[in-house]
Amino acid sequence: MQETKIKNSNETRIIAEVGLAHEGSLGLAMTMAKASLEAGADIVKFQAHFPEFESSSLEGFRLHFAVQDVSRWSYWKRTAFSRAHWKILKDFVEESGGEFSVSVFSAYAVSLFRELETNVIKLGSGDLNNPELRECLSDFEGTVILSTGMASWSEIHEAANWLQESKCDSNSAILQCTSMYPTPYDKVGVNVMQEITIRTGVKSGLSDHSRGLSASLVAMTLGASYIEKHVTLSPYMFGPDISSSISLDELTFLHKFRGDLLALRQQVDKDEIMQDFNQMRDLFGRSLGLREDLPKGTVIQPNHFCLRKPSGGFRWEEREKFVGQKLVRDYNSQDIVRACHFLDSTEEELS
Repeated sequence: MQETKIKNSNETRIIAEVGLAHEGSLGLAMTMAKASLEAGADIVKFQAHFPEFESSSLEGFRLHFAVQDVSRWSYWKRTAFSRAHWKILKDFVEESGGEFSVSVFSAYAVSLFRELETNVIKLGSGDLNNPELRECLSDFEGTVILSTGMASWSEIHEAANWLQESKCDSNSAILQCTSMYPTPYDKVGVNVMQEITIRTGVKSGLSDHSRGLSASLVAMTLGASYIEKHVTLSPYMFGPDISSSISLDELTFLHKFRGDLLALRQQVDKDEIMQDFNQMRDLFGRSLGLREDLPKGTVIQPNHFCLRKPSGGFRWEEREKFVGQKLVRDYNSQDIVRACHFLDSTEEELS
């Protein structure tokens, strides 16, 4: 697929969700960020868990995949970064030409990333209407992205009201999401994505946990402001989100599809674009011809006529002037009708 680059304010922004797929390795996090940006992502998003501020010993695993971790708490601790490491990662993403984003799950995380001047902060669906995090973001003037994976319509409306009353910028959005990993296509709900904007007036998009790209491509054609997909360097990587992650090649395809979609959405003036095909119109146009080889002296009848490529000769409407006339020379069916077939004169004299 050939990539088409068009600047458009309504362009869907692509979020590559690294999450915790880095397994606590700063180097791997940087590698995944760089690879995602080179594949076409606009934003690279991570998750910042600080269990001492967000969790308790009662929290269980959504999916007990981490055999080396005895608890969810220990998993959060093992995969966490220090403030210094988060700054390195944020600076690296921005220096690589992308925008850094993070999902926060505690007031401590909000404070930390605001200190680091993070412009795009996301609240997962579990914190869609978290009053503590709302207070921390009450004067935040950057982009807030909300997920609705476990939310009802009443909760979405409440979140939209808060978002519209906050100081966050116009890029803020509420994403349709279904908290199933992977999400079956019949549970994705791209219709909900559209309804969010219709019902609330807030930008929307799709946080896509389905396999492959089909759901994201459909959402993009339907006007998603954001597409968020988990990314992986390999389907053999470790983690709870690998089954719903896309490869870098798939991310590249998504990026290229966006360019093609923007090109396809450009308004075309049919009369204006036709001017580019004048030469082709001549080639594929038609001129008056005769159906078969005819000898000199043949009296031309209406059933003798046909139209042959290219244009430039007599038009179909001019055939009546030749009806009843005799050919003054043999006619070859590979030719078009010319004045010289009837008179020893120029075409101008005939016409």
